[in-house]
Amino acid sequence: MRAFLLFLAVVATPVIAAQQPQPLVGKELAAFLGPGSPQAFRWQKYTMIDFEIYQGEAKPPFAGHVSFYLGGHPDFKPPPGSQTLQDRLGRYRVTWHRSHEKNGSITYRALIPLEQYWRVDLAVNAKRQEDIDRLLATISRLPLFASKPKPGFGPNAAEHPW
Repeated sequence: MRAFLLFLAVVATPVIAAQQPQPLVGKELAAFLGPGSPQAFRWQKYTMIDFEIYQGEAKPPFAGHVSFYLGGHPDFKPPPGSQTLQDRLGRYRVTWHRSHEKNGSITYRALIPLEQYWRVDLAVNAKRQEDIDRLLATISRLPLFASKPKPGFGPNAAEHPW
């Protein structure tokens, strides 16, 4: 029994530790933002075994929140009764699923296939449509959405698509 508990502690500790949010700073933030301004959002990243979750809290004068899953196996489910809208985000055609939350805010959700492996399950939330539009215009300039993705598999597989 002790051997099993020791094994469980050794195996589970990295998984639990990986679930703590880490702020994006320095070179990692610069690579993530590309030419984008570091003043628009405060970004955090959750690193899991085979995917990452990014959360961006808008800084004034922006308002709202952006979060997305980046990996190969998203669990995207459009909100029931959501309105669909066709648009672009950076270089990608996107079908947005627009819904209203109980608190009166607006949420846009989309699943964006970047290439054979990489998928982005994206959610943007704000109180006003004008804020949603500003957030989308800002994140559309991130290298993740503005540039051709690097491959997720094969001899030239990249850790991230940007």
